[in-house]
Amino acid sequence: MSRIILVAMLLAVAVVGCNRFPDLTIQVTANLLPDQSDCSFSADQDAVLARGLYDLTILRDYNITPKIESYIFDNALEFQASAGNIQIRSFDVTIKLPDGSIPQLAGDLPNPYQVTTSLVIPPIEAIGDVSAGAALVPVIPSSYNAALSALRADTGFDSIVIDARANGETSGGFSQQSPPFSWPVDFCDGCLGIPCTTDNADENTGCFPGQDGWTYCSSITAPPP
Repeated sequence: MSRIILVAMLLAVAVVGCNRFPDLTIQVTANLLPDQSDCSFSADQDAVLARGLYDLTILRDYNITPKIESYIFDNALEFQASAGNIQIRSFDVTIKLPDGSIPQLAGDLPNPYQVTTSLVIPPIEAIGDVSAGAALVPVIPSSYNAALSALRADTGFDSIVIDARANGETSGGFSQQSPPFSWPVDFCDGCLGIPCTTDNADENTGCFPGQDGWTYCSSITAPPP
């Protein structure tokens, strides 16, 4: 009888399972700087950004390339499949003013809101290790451009703070969410636009034109004779 009870207890632990992961399972630790030559980025790189810049003159998404760390150890029981891989599928985003308040946006745009991404991070091999990955996340959709211009005019603030939380689910079916990653973004009008000619337009645009130092062509003319 005691053997049957023991097996039943093990099955109960395997089914409940919700507390098998610690409170801090995933965390966004940095916004990575894409490589200028090919726009690639990797979780093991050292180059990161310190602050964002968003040129509101150009209608484009504002993207971040976050480094996401996972501290999930694959502690599946012998009769279970691996449960430690985590699929990052979305980010919950909140736009805040520098004073910490959450503004109401023009056009009834939601704030907070959710954007999608896709990344799989494998489990750590030993307690104390870190497993990391990097993703592309459009934290400010281009549809928010006009509302941010209006917010800037109404409040007098030339910057906002993006609070972004990564949402994921382990291969064992457990939902996880990171603490908020706060990313300050300054606004400007036309500061990253440069005049181009038809023969150098491609050379004067970066990975994400209109943000974080990546220029865009504010005008394109024929090259001088």
